[in-house]
Amino acid sequence: CYLVCMNKGGILLLSALICTACSERDNACLNDRLPDFKAWCCPNGSTVSTYHFQGDLVQVYQPGSCGADFPSYVLGSACDTLGFLGGIAGFTDIQGVNFPNNATFEKVIWSN
Repeated sequence: CYLVCMNKGGILLLSALICTACSERDNACLNDRLPDFKAWCCPNGSTVSTYHFQGDLVQVYQPGSCGADFPSYVLGSACDTLGFLGGIAGFTDIQGVNFPNNATFEKVIWSN
């Protein structure tokens, strides 16, 4: 029983460390990209949200509706641009995969 409890405790500790690392990485990307995004996004209705997509936690920068043809930018966990959604062309695919049908919303991490 002692070994089982230690293993469960170790798993909980490892899970907490992984979640903290993911959160810090997300915040680092947000802190890096948000100032430029704020400079051009709509004055209200803009969001940055996280989604689970293709085994990765991605950020979607949705600029709001003040510009009907503004695309949303999808950034990977390395803060690299994976592709664009919407816009005048109505893009729905990221790296050849339909994003709306294959992404799972997690949370909004910034909004105005």
